[in-house]
Formats: sequence, structure tokens, C-alpha cells
Amino acid sequence: MNREKFAQVIRILEAKYPRELPTHIREDPYRTLIGCILSARTKDEFTDKAYSALFTRYPTPKDILAASEEEIRQLIKPVNFYITKARRIKQATAYIIEHFNGRVPDDRAKILEVPGIGEKCADIVLSYAFGHNTVAVDTHVDTVAKRLGVCPEDAEYEEVKRALETMAPKEKIWSLNNLFVEFGQQICTKNNPKCYLCPIYDLCEWCGKQLRRKKPKQKTTHKGE
Repeated sequence: MNREKFAQVIRILEAKYPRELPTHIREDPYRTLIGCILSARTKDEFTDKAYSALFTRYPTPKDILAASEEEIRQLIKPVNFYITKARRIKQATAYIIEHFNGRVPDDRAKILEVPGIGEKCADIVLSYAFGHNTVAVDTHVDTVAKRLGVCPEDAEYEEVKRALETMAPKEKIWSLNNLFVEFGQQICTKNNPKCYLCPIYDLCEWCGKQLRRKKPKQKTTHKGE
């Protein structure tokens, strides 16, 4: 995969998936961070429902800190693992208030200090809330990037992230997460991808490898047969 082909991939996927960003990743940095906690292994529709309920009842970090963990659990029940997530929301909020005066910092290293916040969440906050040209790598982004041949199959988070940021046109970097997540959920699934529906089939290195593997071997003809 070269940069020209990758730019073509982006154009094709942008035409196919012109969607609005989900609510939980297009507001202020604190809310984006909490939305990221809520979204783990949960569909956007349920994340947005829990997000709306939580911030309608408790609109500020101080309000959430003052609420009980049980109250937060009840509000975010639509998401998976809501008990664990309620605890993480309280811990993250307490840390942000104590160490950053209630404001999520525009600094990756400092965001990663917040309890329960990993690389993907930090990059989502930087990308969507602060406007940085960076890409958050979740399981869908990882799968799509490796199938396209952007990075090696055994590449870990930082290597995948650097490869995508190097390959993509600068003005498109921030949108890769949203674009590849949509594509990964609908077509390029980790298991049983729907290659027969894929709009970038001809550009995909992984599809090419599968075709070569399935191609029947030609029978060798010996003299005299």
C-alpha cells in the first residue's frame, strides 16, 4: 500500500460513510473522555443514551464527583460493564479535579496519567476535542490498517498509529478513526469479513492474498501423457 492508493481508499470510504460523529466524541474534552470510557465494547446508540442521561443529570465534573457510584450506575445502565465503568468515571473525575483543576489537559502524557485512560482514549480526546492531527487505534482501525498492508500483522498500537499518520494526507488523519470504525463494523469485520461487499476490494492486500491462496494449482503435464 502506497500513499496514493491509501488516499484513494479514504476517498472511497468517505463517499460510502458520510456520517455525523456520535455525540459522545464531539463535545468538550472532559465529556469526550467520559464518553470514551462509556463506549468501550458498546454500540454507539447505547453509549449515546448513557452519555445523555449522565450529563443531563450531572452536567459538570464536580456534579459527577458529588454523585454516588450507585447513582452513576443507574444512569449508564445501557452500556456494557456499567458497574466497572461507573467506578472508572468516578476515579477519572476525581483525578482530573485534583490534578488538573477539573480540566482535561491538552497533553497526551498527562491524559495517560488519568486512572483507567489508555492510549486509544487519550488519542480520541486529542483528536476530536482538541483538534490534533492524530488517529486513535481501536480494534476496527487495527484490523483495517493491517489488511490494507499499512503496517505489519504483528504491529502494536504505536506502530499502527505512526504508520497511519505517515500514510494519510495530513488533513485526513483525524477522521481515520471514525471512518475505519464504521467500515470495520459493517464490512471489514475481524471475523468473517464481507469481502464480497467491499468497496475497496481491489486495493486491499489481504483480499489479494486470500485470492492467491484459493487459486487452484495448475496440473503439471508430463511428456508422454
